Amino acid sequence: MPTKPSDNSNSCRARARTALLPRSRKGRAPAPAERLEAAARLAGWFAHQINNPLGAISGSAQLLGKRLQRDIADSEALAAYTRYLEEIQSQAERCARITGEMLDFTQPGEPDLRRIDVLEVIAHAVNLARYAHPEARMEIADKGAAPPVRADREWLVRAVFEVLSNAAQASESRPVKIEARNSGARLQVRIEDSGPGISDDVLPRIFDPFFSTRDKARGMGLTLALEMMRKMAGSLKVEKTDPAGSVFMFEIPLWRPHD
Repeated sequence: MPTKPSDNSNSCRARARTALLPRSRKGRAPAPAERLEAAARLAGWFAHQINNPLGAISGSAQLLGKRLQRDIADSEALAAYTRYLEEIQSQAERCARITGEMLDFTQPGEPDLRRIDVLEVIAHAVNLARYAHPEARMEIADKGAAPPVRADREWLVRAVFEVLSNAAQASESRPVKIEARNSGARLQVRIEDSGPGISDDVLPRIFDPFFSTRDKARGMGLTLALEMMRKMAGSLKVEKTDPAGSVFMFEIPLWRPHD
């Protein structure tokens, strides 16, 4: 028979609701920045609440595995139990990675802005995306040399990777095209997928935290990419979308000698 929720569980739900409330005037729809702030508070609260139980689950699984190796002589039974424990450990580690991403989102810090070779960043991000999505067909347009940009290298790799990953999933085995081009005081990086496009109801929410149209996606990648670009004085937007595919556009400040 169903059990009555504990006071503690009710308290947790109340705190989660409080974390979601944007700090805005009553009756006014929250602005995108306020939604981001509210989501960051919720993500931080959730990550801290989950990390301690995850540590206990992972540690207990390891201790139980050692105990089983000592106490069970039947090799077949031991192998079966070990597989179960390995799955518990694997899923606990997966959850830990997710909460780690949440903490990254809530505590991004400040970028280490330096003179960066954007073509090297693109090549690195493409290699990561190919590893994550072996079926993807990444095509980098050869436009010759590109001027250096002012950015945090690791942040820029991460931001480009997140958009490439999204494009690879939308395109499946069809091409994803990447192009860098100079545009005045900024360098543009265009990522064009071969997916079905973004529907009108999804487009306004595409950068919202925890929003995804895919069942197993966490809905954090594009949000993180947008926030990183904003902190580097750059931008990220959907340049166009139609049934033939979508184009995401990065704009990154060029490096100037006085920087």
